[in-house]
Amino acid sequence: MASRIKLALVVLILTAVGGGIATYKHVKFGLPLRAGELPEQWLVDAKITFIAPPDGGKVSARLSLPAAAVEEELGQEAGSVGYKHYVEKDRGEYTAIWASEKQADNQAIYYRVSFPERRKSGGEPTPNMDGSIPTPENPGFSGSMNDAANRLIQRAKAVSADPDSLFVSIFSEVAALDASQEVGLLRALYEGESGRGALTFLGIDLLNMAGVPARVAHGVRLEEARGGQQPTRLVEYYDGASWKVRDPDEPASTLDPSKMFVWNRGGGSLFEVTGGEASQVSFTVIRGFIPLEDLADLHDSPLLISTIFGLPASEQAVFRYVVLIPLGAFVVVVLRNLIGIATLGTFMPVLLALALLEMELESGLIMFAIIVGAGLWFRFLLARLNMLVVPRVAACVVIVTLLMMILSVLSYKLGMRDGLQITLFPMIILAWTIERMSLIWEEEGKRSALMQVGGSLIVAVIAFAFMNLPQVKYCAFYFPELLLVLLALIILIGRYTGYRLSELFRFRDFKEA
Repeated sequence: MASRIKLALVVLILTAVGGGIATYKHVKFGLPLRAGELPEQWLVDAKITFIAPPDGGKVSARLSLPAAAVEEELGQEAGSVGYKHYVEKDRGEYTAIWASEKQADNQAIYYRVSFPERRKSGGEPTPNMDGSIPTPENPGFSGSMNDAANRLIQRAKAVSADPDSLFVSIFSEVAALDASQEVGLLRALYEGESGRGALTFLGIDLLNMAGVPARVAHGVRLEEARGGQQPTRLVEYYDGASWKVRDPDEPASTLDPSKMFVWNRGGGSLFEVTGGEASQVSFTVIRGFIPLEDLADLHDSPLLISTIFGLPASEQAVFRYVVLIPLGAFVVVVLRNLIGIATLGTFMPVLLALALLEMELESGLIMFAIIVGAGLWFRFLLARLNMLVVPRVAACVVIVTLLMMILSVLSYKLGMRDGLQITLFPMIILAWTIERMSLIWEEEGKRSALMQVGGSLIVAVIAFAFMNLPQVKYCAFYFPELLLVLLALIILIGRYTGYRLSELFRFRDFKEA
């Protein structure tokens, strides 16, 4: 009786704390309890990292900002500790500036912008800021380089009627696989000086040489799965009436607001760091339902209330998947302890379901079956060598790694891009699954082994379907305190010692007798 009272008390406390925090956030901060009540939002997080002097010193950082974030009063927030921060405006361009007198070692500075999913890209045509006609910059070609550039421009102008078609002609020829001799000569010059952005800077200089003012801009791809990404170099050019922005990798298309958000324009540098070394900037993009300005009070609330909303977007993106793992574990508990489905361990179905969230379900299951089947065959070959357990499992890890590499390369050669996502599978779990399955095969027979691996796949698919529900994802991320309620349910199921559903089916003959 005492143990039951303790169990009930623990369950009530967990349920009250988790449910109470969720209710408080809904009532106090207005977070809706259902997904879809508010329009979806993009959160773009710019992160500048650098190394300050070890003994401390004066450092400053500058980050060009999207004009729309300031002028249209989009949700925006600067994150830094120990820095003075302000925004500077110069000829229509906005720059965030951080400065500090005593920073040392590794530093990180954040600037976040949120905006509705269906909005402009930030790359819409805009008139020249100062009202004057821009003058193209002379790239300074000489000798054979100048002759090659002139011949390339003449060919482009011959099939162009305006700056827009000239842009398409130049960048199409610059990026062509069967490039002309002139393009090959110019590429060799720029690839040695400009690195990864060689073709973009070459196209910009050719546009300027052709009489079309052009300069570099930077954008962020609105793709959640990319995680941390480097800024995309864009091209901003003047068509005689306004400045336009295009992606040089897709010269014939205008910017799609659903795929690209223009972060800075005007040809200025994206960011600068003074007093620090090894500086770089990266962007993290996540999709949410709550505007950044509505979460401002939540950021400053106590730890149990704010949970993960005070973290940078890069860490938030990771926790979007971490908070789903307990939900998958709950599905495994229900299906094993109440239904009676046998699985190869507890974590394998959960991690497999987590991997399936990032790929097509059908292709993921096919790749899993191929790897496990081929790995099991190699495992039986290893059994003839009479190896010890640890070296045998390590050998399985090597075999699984090689199988994943081979399958990925073959799928790429065959044009099946789903095979490139095979690295999402947990390698160690796959190796241990093969080892466990082979042992069950030897000790209990192939039927038992196939039943358990089949049960694992069924549980993984059900867990995937549950974790992929929009409402489940929403509650797990915005109300992670409800995991305490989930913990209470798992504790209750953990005390259940009655018949499982599958056992009632197995023993139905006894009931009739």
